[in-house]
Amino acid sequence: MINNIDVTLRDGGYQNGFCFPSDYAAKHAQMLTESGVEWIEIGYRNGSFKPIPNIGMTGLSPDSYIRYIHDFVPDVKIVVIAHPHNITTEDIQEMKANGLSMIRLCIKADNPQPALELCKFAKSVGLKVSINFVRVSQVDVKRLIEVALLCQNAGADILYLADSNGSLLPEQVSHLVQIIKTNTYLEVGFHAHDNLGLAVANSIEAIKAGGTFIDSSLTGMGKGSGNLALESWLALLNFYEQQEMYNISMVLSQINILQSSDFFNASKRTVLDIIMGLSNLSTDYLRMVENILEQDISSVFREIKKITTENVA
Repeated sequence: MINNIDVTLRDGGYQNGFCFPSDYAAKHAQMLTESGVEWIEIGYRNGSFKPIPNIGMTGLSPDSYIRYIHDFVPDVKIVVIAHPHNITTEDIQEMKANGLSMIRLCIKADNPQPALELCKFAKSVGLKVSINFVRVSQVDVKRLIEVALLCQNAGADILYLADSNGSLLPEQVSHLVQIIKTNTYLEVGFHAHDNLGLAVANSIEAIKAGGTFIDSSLTGMGKGSGNLALESWLALLNFYEQQEMYNISMVLSQINILQSSDFFNASKRTVLDIIMGLSNLSTDYLRMVENILEQDISSVFREIKKITTENVA
C-alpha cells in the first residue's frame, strides 16, 4: 500500500514565509483527508535547519496550532517534521498530547545520535517515526546503510530519502531504495524536488523499487523548483489501480482555494534551479551560482566545479 504525505503546509512554506493562516490550514487538512490522502504534514516544529527571520506559523507548529487542526479534523493523521537541534523530548510529548500522529526527524549522516535519541523517545510515547535523510544525493552509500541500521535499532518505522538538491535520476532513486530494502526491514519513503523535471519519474521508480511512502504538495508548491505535484500524482495512482482511490475533484477544489489566496506563491523551475540540480548543489551555494550566472552563463559549470573543489580542499 502506498502512503501519501501532503507537504504543502510545510515545504510550500518556503514560497510564502510559512504564512498559511490557521483557518486555511484546517480546511486544507480536512479536504485532503476526505479526498483520501493518508497523512498531512502541517509544518516544521521550531523552524527549519537555519533560522528564518519572521517565520510564519507553519514553520513553528506551536501546540495550539496542532490542537486546532486535530479538533477541526479528528480523523486527520498529523505529521510534523523537525531538525533535532530545534526540539527537545518535551516538544515531542506536547505535540503527541495535542494530536500528532507522526514525527519526522531529519538526520545528519555525520552526527546521527541526536535524531536517534529523539526517535527512541518518540517511539516510547506511541508516535510513528520517520527518519529523513536530507540531501541524500550527497550521502555516501556505505554510510547511508550504516546509519539506516542505527535508525532501525532505534525503533524507526520509515527511512525517508529526500532528494533535497533535486539531482537524482530514476535509476539512482531505484538503487537507493533497493539498498535500504535489502539491508533493513524499514519502510522507505521518497521526497522529490523537481529541479530536473524528474519528480514524477523518480517517485514512480521509488514505488517500483519497494518504497511505500511518497511526499507531494498541491501544484508542487515547495522550496526552489518545488515538489512532486499532489494532484497529478494521485491521478496517476488512480489510473494504475483502475479505481478512484483518491477524489481528484476535491483535490482540485482545494487547489482553486489555494491559488485564489494572497498567501499563494507558485514554485517555478528556473535556469538557476536546473543548474543547481545538475551540479548536485544545496541551497548553501545558491548565492554563489547566482553571482556566476550574472557574469557568464557559458562558463557556469566550469566555475562551479572550480569553486566547489576549492571549498572541499
